[in-house]
Amino acid sequence: MKATRCTSCHASVSPQEDSVKLQCPSCGEHTIWRCESCRRFSNRYTCPNCGFEGP
Repeated sequence: MKATRCTSCHASVSPQEDSVKLQCPSCGEHTIWRCESCRRFSNRYTCPNCGFEGP
């Protein structure tokens, strides 16, 4: 099974942390994962499919 990684920092996302999974708000084609730390500090992420940048 492939490990789930944060789209912003590429750290492993554990089921115990307050992470979030969402579809890209622009294209809807790619699943964005955000770890608890990146959510807390509003780190930017980029969709690898369309290049959308989000907070």
